[in-house]
Amino acid sequence: MNEIMNTETDQMWKQWRTRIFITVWVTYLTYYLGRVNFGIAKSFIEGEYPLVDAGVLGLIGTLFFIMYAGGQFVNGILGDKFGARKLVSFGLIVSASINILMGFTNGLVWMMMLLWGMNGFFQAMGWAPSVKTVANWYPAEERGRWSSRLGTSYQVGGAASWVIATFVIVTLGLDWRFAFWVAGVIMLASGIHMYIRVRNAPEEVGLPTIEEEDAGKTTIAEARADTHLGFEYTFGSIIRNRTVWFASLGLFCLNIVRYGITEWLPYMIATEVQNDDFFPIWKTLAFPLGGIIGALVCAWFSDKYLGKRRMPVVTVLFGVLGLSLVAYLFIPPLDWLLGVPMLILIGFLVFGPHVLLVSTIPMEFGTRKAASTATGFIDGWGYVGAAVTSYGSAVFLDLFGSEGAIASWAITIILGGLILLLAWNTKPEKQEYH
Repeated sequence: MNEIMNTETDQMWKQWRTRIFITVWVTYLTYYLGRVNFGIAKSFIEGEYPLVDAGVLGLIGTLFFIMYAGGQFVNGILGDKFGARKLVSFGLIVSASINILMGFTNGLVWMMMLLWGMNGFFQAMGWAPSVKTVANWYPAEERGRWSSRLGTSYQVGGAASWVIATFVIVTLGLDWRFAFWVAGVIMLASGIHMYIRVRNAPEEVGLPTIEEEDAGKTTIAEARADTHLGFEYTFGSIIRNRTVWFASLGLFCLNIVRYGITEWLPYMIATEVQNDDFFPIWKTLAFPLGGIIGALVCAWFSDKYLGKRRMPVVTVLFGVLGLSLVAYLFIPPLDWLLGVPMLILIGFLVFGPHVLLVSTIPMEFGTRKAASTATGFIDGWGYVGAAVTSYGSAVFLDLFGSEGAIASWAITIILGGLILLLAWNTKPEKQEYH
């Protein structure tokens, strides 16, 4: 009888874990359709409205990231309270509506700033609760693997957004507004799908908790809520954690590079193209392609060879990333032969550490009970860096050209790597909640 029950429980675990992971992965992918599209549309918006220049576009992007950073701090805490099912679905549906409205701004800068700033806050409802959900469903010894797989969602989402926006605007020759409208429709459907398919934790479908499973409990029971331990516990345990602070600083520096590239590399390349041939913008897809590889490799490497010590990987790759950006300065903007492999390498060096900082480390050091708060706190500081680079890179572009912007990213990431040397030996410890 016990053997039959164990088999039934195992099958139910497998089915629900597969369902949860695929749904969360696809949902967060679609979040990116409604944010990266702005980077592709920038040069076309600027071309249509003479009063909209690089500085204005940079300010709009900065406002998005300021609101996103604030949203991460708030929504990370709320994610531990309310869970992903409600928060992620709601944020995606509102963000979809905002994307649709962006197509009706008609060059009104104040309206673009208002809408895209609001979009930043609601976009921030996506990631932190998603990380918590995966932490709720997967045991501690498997989180390196599954956190890295979850991290590929935003690599694929960023690439998909570039593909859709570029295909709609460039290949089909449609107005830039369709880059927002198409994304909005897809996001709306995805938000509804998320709410129907996801449950926040195994106990909500009658399965044992991660701690009960670890203790050998295999019986299926009555469904019950995922217990919230209170804001004092979730926020207090994070604010006192030294590794979380170092991860926050590291992500601040990394996002200056990441969003400098995401927000401004298509613009840099587009301004170099002659005769309205924007095909070379496709070269930028090499960046997220390298990111997918980096996300999968780095967590695996630190699991297998470093005993779950994540910071050595982050620190070393920061240094190599800085040197790679310096090397990229000597490659002509439209060069495919050298440019594509270098962008793949840079993508690897950006997103390998990124996944560790925003997914693996929050799960391990926040535990499943405070994983959303930890993620929101780290990611919030990261998006302060994104806000800095969105406008700061525009200033460097205007004053010193593409070379000045890229050099500023290289200096920032090398300094970040030097500081993270102080956290070289940190690793997660066994706690009451896994």
